[in-house]
Amino acid sequence: MLAFLLVGCSKYDAVRKSLDFLKADSFPCEVAQVKDGDLFYCQPSNRDTEKIKLIGVEIPEPVEEKATAFTKSLLKRGTPVKLEFDEEARDSYGYILAYVHLPGGKILNNLLIQEGYAQVMINSPNFKYKDLFLKLEKEAKKQDKGLWGKQ
Repeated sequence: MLAFLLVGCSKYDAVRKSLDFLKADSFPCEVAQVKDGDLFYCQPSNRDTEKIKLIGVEIPEPVEEKATAFTKSLLKRGTPVKLEFDEEARDSYGYILAYVHLPGGKILNNLLIQEGYAQVMINSPNFKYKDLFLKLEKEAKKQDKGLWGKQ
């Protein structure tokens, strides 16, 4: 009986520890593959590959291919990134929701909005960068960048 309890506890502890990284403010991982402009796979150390969805951005169909190419140009396989979390760690599909810090400190979510490859999408309760995102979108519109330019 004691052996059963120890095995059961150790399995529980392993599962709990595997999810502990979502309780942190941020977490490092390496890019495994880009699926599209706002979704990619990332490999945290000593964990299974995770699906990552960018917080606060929506990529409209007219710029989807360009947004994906832009994201792929920044997220090559093996690129180390830091995932920054907000209030909600996962969406209803199980994807990790994150702001993605690139090497050098720029944030991918910001760049997509700034270049007009994404529009701001506010998902409650993830509001950390709402004001910045809205400011970047306004500037992209003003400069006719990406989806805001002449199609």
